[in-house]
Amino acid sequence: MNNTLEYRSYDMMDAKVDKEKRLIQGRAVVYNSMSNELRTSNGDKFKEIIQQGALTDSLARNDILAFKEHNPAMLLGRKSAGTLMLEDRTDGLYVSINIPETSYGEDTLVSAMRGDLKGFSFGFNSPKSKSYSRSGEKIREITSLNLREVSIVANPAYSETSLNVRSEDFVEENKEPVEVIVENKQQDAEINFRFKFISLTHK
Repeated sequence: MNNTLEYRSYDMMDAKVDKEKRLIQGRAVVYNSMSNELRTSNGDKFKEIIQQGALTDSLARNDILAFKEHNPAMLLGRKSAGTLMLEDRTDGLYVSINIPETSYGEDTLVSAMRGDLKGFSFGFNSPKSKSYSRSGEKIREITSLNLREVSIVANPAYSETSLNVRSEDFVEENKEPVEVIVENKQQDAEINFRFKFISLTHK
């Protein structure tokens, strides 16, 4: 299994913060929503969809963690401890994080209440995808991924996603999609997905 993580981020447009219960809740992964243009490591442009059911196996198998800013030193919750609760719905993965009574936990709650923390982000590896061309556009449909962690982040634009999809992985239009394993190599790309329409920019 490839251990290099890819990241995706979403604005906290429908997140809820309950200070009394110390809960931060919201949708961390969005299903069946087309992204704006992404770039592969060799410069090919394409769009991406995460299919419903892509997380089924990893949600059953993995002890998923919740962090602040993808920092393992700032652990906010854990699936096996019941402090990270995950609900897989038809439109995405919803999370509820029981924030710890630690200094960074308090900071996280206060920042979330103030609106300083703007997004959810999630890290995954070993995606399987169907890549094809449709109406002149290259599409990558992620059918399965290995979810490792979710994070609360200040800036939902992320610069650590890396993709190594080759142009030959996209078959010609009107042909059946082929399933490929996407290998990951680290490169810079700035990603900003949104809940209701996905917006993405690159540097």
